[in-house]
Amino acid sequence: MSLPDAKQLAGLREALPGQVLIGTGRVAYHLRECVGEGGQGWAFRAHWNDPNGAEVLAKVLRPDVVGLDALRRFQQEAEVLRMLSMLPNPHVVRFYDHAVAQLSLGGPVIALPFTVLEFVKGPSLEQVLKSSGALPIARVRRILRHVGQGLDTVHQQKVVHRDLKPSNILLATDASSEVAKVTDFGLVKLVELNLVRTAALAGASLGYAPPEQYERGNKRVSPRTDVFSLAAVAYEMMSGKLAFPFMDGENPLVIVTRILNGVRPQLAKNLQGLPRELARRPDRLEAIDQVIARALSADPAHRHESIRAFVNELDALLAPVEDAENAPKSLVSPFEATTPNDRSFAASSHEPAATVPRHQSNPHQSNPHQSTPPPAKPELPATLPYGRPHRFPEAVAAQPSSWRFSAVATPPRPLGLRSATISPSGEVAALGPSGLLVWERGQWQPVALPRDLDPRVLRGVTWIDGKELLLFGEGSMLARVSARGQVDVLRVVHPGITFLGACRVPEGDSWVVGEHAYRGSITRSVQVGTTAGVVVRVSKGRVDAFAECAGASSLTAITRAGNDMLACGERGALVRCDADRAELLGNLCHGHLRGIAALPDGTAVTVGVGGHALHVMQSREGVLEAVQTTRDLLSLAVAPDGSAWAGAATARLLRRSGGSWVRMSGDLPSQGNVLAILAHEATVRAVLDDGALVEGRIVA
Repeated sequence: MSLPDAKQLAGLREALPGQVLIGTGRVAYHLRECVGEGGQGWAFRAHWNDPNGAEVLAKVLRPDVVGLDALRRFQQEAEVLRMLSMLPNPHVVRFYDHAVAQLSLGGPVIALPFTVLEFVKGPSLEQVLKSSGALPIARVRRILRHVGQGLDTVHQQKVVHRDLKPSNILLATDASSEVAKVTDFGLVKLVELNLVRTAALAGASLGYAPPEQYERGNKRVSPRTDVFSLAAVAYEMMSGKLAFPFMDGENPLVIVTRILNGVRPQLAKNLQGLPRELARRPDRLEAIDQVIARALSADPAHRHESIRAFVNELDALLAPVEDAENAPKSLVSPFEATTPNDRSFAASSHEPAATVPRHQSNPHQSNPHQSTPPPAKPELPATLPYGRPHRFPEAVAAQPSSWRFSAVATPPRPLGLRSATISPSGEVAALGPSGLLVWERGQWQPVALPRDLDPRVLRGVTWIDGKELLLFGEGSMLARVSARGQVDVLRVVHPGITFLGACRVPEGDSWVVGEHAYRGSITRSVQVGTTAGVVVRVSKGRVDAFAECAGASSLTAITRAGNDMLACGERGALVRCDADRAELLGNLCHGHLRGIAALPDGTAVTVGVGGHALHVMQSREGVLEAVQTTRDLLSLAVAPDGSAWAGAATARLLRRSGGSWVRMSGDLPSQGNVLAILAHEATVRAVLDDGALVEGRIVA
């Protein structure tokens, strides 16, 4: 069959908007306008599984280039992105699907391979540099950090990008903050497997690709190849000029020869084009030029050994260059400064302004967290009213414009909460730096705990019912708190457990999960020096069952889905639990999962770091779902109508609809992390780590 000509291709491109591509699991992608075009295909804005679903990007391979080499590269990019998505990073464009669509547009059936990716709303770095020239140093540092963190994750997976350049760095706007994301992995090389063999000059981007990338076989391509490319991008961001300029139509071999033998670019020789703050610091330019020159060495052995080493060294030199109002208060490694603490159940972004006092005999004792004078006898909280349940059509409930969010309470100072819980009837409790708090009469009230119970060991709290709470934490700590404030510490036979999550089932039992880092072993199935996930059951006020799972290093949440108790944890672990056994069903992903909740049909949803969300099917396999945030998802709830809500870092609230998670909240009155959610059909409430309570209602 003859290949389509240019006119036919243009007609096909114009005909695709409005079409539906069917992907894995029969997911439908509704194509909208064409937003990009390259040498091998087109990029379309699309909607996930619904004409008004979450926005994604569909990259379609043109039929005239569907040859063996192009198809291999296209499929390889999809496979690499699929692998990278198992360890999500907010600075790497997320992968969702790869399939071949069969379309008939009034003629013969056309096979169109396509890949579905995260839709990034924002320009490329190339577009920004063309319009703005050199960038302010504060922006240069931010973009370098983000790209470095993304490439660091890529390199950990034994992958080299090989095509890093400004057009492959996208600048998204997320809650008024700029986030850089690396994209286009069509030229990646799997270092250990050495699968890619390209001819000299094939696919390399002139001016950004180092000499070894033009060698036959690419035997010297390594992570240091990306160091060279990022250094060229860094020079361009600071100078507004190409590190290795060339003329259109110039012989590529001449360009490569200049990179091999020519002098390295120097910022000090381009003072007029530099950002003002950098041009005023000639004392820094020599050191910066030396770092860039090393990273741009023709011989990869002379470059920095890793992206991390290059970014850290350059970042430290650029930090003092920023204007005084933008300069950071301390110099921290850009990798360490933004790496989340994966061990924390819900890491707080705030330091408490003051400690929460315990109850004392003086009823008028000052409490800095109260918005009104304290009552004489604080009790456990009264129910938070939700009104009568009211069902709205899903087409209404799924639209962010249908919801209005407001603050129920905003404490005058951040409380630094590390865990929170809302009962089905609306009672609220939380753990702060000084212990247990409950919400009552429009304010947070401290609850007295025994003197021998150190509040610093507590990691979480959940309602047993509307009147009793279950506290859990380090050192095998489990305790029940009654409506009268009485504390009953439960006996756990095995010491040294850190409990991280809990749930209550309809029968009245509570299940608690965590980890055990031990010097010896609990049973012979776990070896000395390892960490195992653990699960216990609390029934009738005592611990009556214990199980461990050597295949899961840590379990963080648990739920009842159908007839199964399912727990999730680190490295995407999914574990089936019963009274005396915890069986690892598999690792759904490489990311750390933080919440799991059952759906009415016996399946479940689970969420975690990096905006990761999966649907756990009846077969207990996980299907990755589209999520409109890259922030860590920390909390999860399912409404009586089966709709699921997730709470994320920096005040994100997302609702699941049609297999995708849509960000429902705009600007909330708090920017804290969402620790707990309670969802009804038309109402949702959330507790944030700064102590704010937020409510959303459908107003459509």
